[in-house]
Amino acid sequence: MAEKELLGSIELNRIYQRDCIEGMRMLPNESVDLIIADPPYNIGAKGNHIKSEEKRFSAIKEEWDTIDNFEEFNLKWLTECHRILRNGGSLLVWGSRHNIYLCGYQIDSLGLQIKTHYTWYKTNSMPCLTGRNPSESTEQLIWATKGSNWTYDLEYAKSINGGKNIRNVFMTTQTPQSEKKAGKHPSQKRGEGLTDMLIRLHSRENDIVVVPFCGSGTECVEAVRASRNFIAFETEPSYIEIANKRLDIAHSEEEAE
Repeated sequence: MAEKELLGSIELNRIYQRDCIEGMRMLPNESVDLIIADPPYNIGAKGNHIKSEEKRFSAIKEEWDTIDNFEEFNLKWLTECHRILRNGGSLLVWGSRHNIYLCGYQIDSLGLQIKTHYTWYKTNSMPCLTGRNPSESTEQLIWATKGSNWTYDLEYAKSINGGKNIRNVFMTTQTPQSEKKAGKHPSQKRGEGLTDMLIRLHSRENDIVVVPFCGSGTECVEAVRASRNFIAFETEPSYIEIANKRLDIAHSEEEAE
């Protein structure tokens, strides 16, 4: 059996059932190349409900998305991200109006440099049923870097955009059912046309990608497909089971090529 590769005491290409703050504390200083974080937006704590005459909808109603001291929670995991990110490494943080401004402020306060703000425009998002607001059709992504010599693969960007540099907007449908065959997660990000591109834009082959909030494993799957290493943390066993099933499929596809 091949010997497992380690980073500190953490095994590469494995999902750990562990709080990400505790998990990242086990990683050495300035040891990883890219961090992709899809953290709780804290929508549940803010009562983000939509009412109609017949039904009551909630965007996300999960225990993990209801955090009392949200500011302290964010600062703790972002501080660990800053510590483990190497000079020239990149941090990508997903958000909505519920958390993105707080995260941006804290990222800047920690000394990371915010390079740009990506937007994911979902062409088939759910309409606003009350008619009192525009229909929410986007999620935001902060790209921040540590130090100089950060990775942005311009040649790859041109290859997916007709020979020209891309703009900072990804326009796709929501995560398709074909990516949810192993099971569902309420805030699963799309792999094809979104996560796969982000990994290739901001890392190189054999780089180490850390996924603090693994969920159903989209970032891990796309890291494998792009020949990157990953380390992921997740507290919910059912999500880890889904992610590992998806990884098995990705590895099978690799072997078949």
